[in-house]
Amino acid sequence: MKNLTVFLFGFILLFAVAGIALYYWYTNSIIMPNGSSKASVIFEVIPGDSVEEIADKLVAQGLLKDRWCFVIYAKFNPDLVSKFQAGYFELSPQNSVVDLFSLLQKAKNKEDVKLTIIEGLRYDEIADTLAVAFAKEKDSKFDKDEFIDLVENPSEAEFSAEVTQYLKVYKPEGVNLEGFLYPDTYFFAKDSTTMEVLEKLVSTLFNKLSPEDYSKFNSSRYSFYELLTVASLIQREAFGLDEKPMIADIIFKRLEQGINGVKLLQIDASLLYPVKDWKADVYRLKNEDNPYNTYKYPGLPPSPICNPGIDSFKAALNPEANEYYYYLHDSSGKIHYAKTYSEHLSNINRYL
Repeated sequence: MKNLTVFLFGFILLFAVAGIALYYWYTNSIIMPNGSSKASVIFEVIPGDSVEEIADKLVAQGLLKDRWCFVIYAKFNPDLVSKFQAGYFELSPQNSVVDLFSLLQKAKNKEDVKLTIIEGLRYDEIADTLAVAFAKEKDSKFDKDEFIDLVENPSEAEFSAEVTQYLKVYKPEGVNLEGFLYPDTYFFAKDSTTMEVLEKLVSTLFNKLSPEDYSKFNSSRYSFYELLTVASLIQREAFGLDEKPMIADIIFKRLEQGINGVKLLQIDASLLYPVKDWKADVYRLKNEDNPYNTYKYPGLPPSPICNPGIDSFKAALNPEANEYYYYLHDSSGKIHYAKTYSEHLSNINRYL
């Protein structure tokens, strides 16, 4: 009987300790940030989405760490769930579960300007995208010419202290903001100023990169700006996500080891940047004498050639080691690699 009493007491004590531990896990989980990134993410709730479906989408977009914590919190707070709205929301991994339940009650204003800046555009193309979106607004304060002027002359822009410090550290003196305008889906108030729009694009890049990314940037033999330039080349050269780390390694090999003793990148996309036409005849441009002609001038071009997405940054930071020095895409978009120039010529004859 005594042994049974000790057993029951131990069982109750263990159950109580487990309950307390579970309680502390839950109360801590709902108030802790779901991630370290400050980057805004556009999140959509479709009419009819269940709590479980919302939780799954939050996890998929990196906005929620623990699905069950979200679902349990919903069970305890049905009054909050009833206030969830359908529509678009600007969320961040730094939001806690409690934050998410509050934010999901406030869908973006339907009068806001929603636009998507696709990856790989030059700053003049981004200016066009913004101008088209804001042209629909009667009270718009966005000015395309002012935007281009500020991008070309960032020292004249009145950025926040945070962005000013960021650019001071990572942008070389005297260069423009090509490469720093992060491609993403944005919501802007219809009366946003040109400066507010520019601030948002630059700060989004700053926040999209993780502490681990910055650690790699800071320990690299290349500067942030050089890696930004590499990322822009990857963005315009790669057709698929899986190609990017492979092309990154080929670019670094050409930079460091060269081809036949000459450190020429020989990248077609860089030829197209000065002429502001991604569909121009690259064969004709190979004879042009300008610093973006990587068939004539060794090393990196003098600036990024576009504004790359996060996957191209990750590839520049994490190249996939391979034996290739050449690549091409056939008419269907499939990539073909080659170790030697003779193999590359064979691929040209075969696939082009």
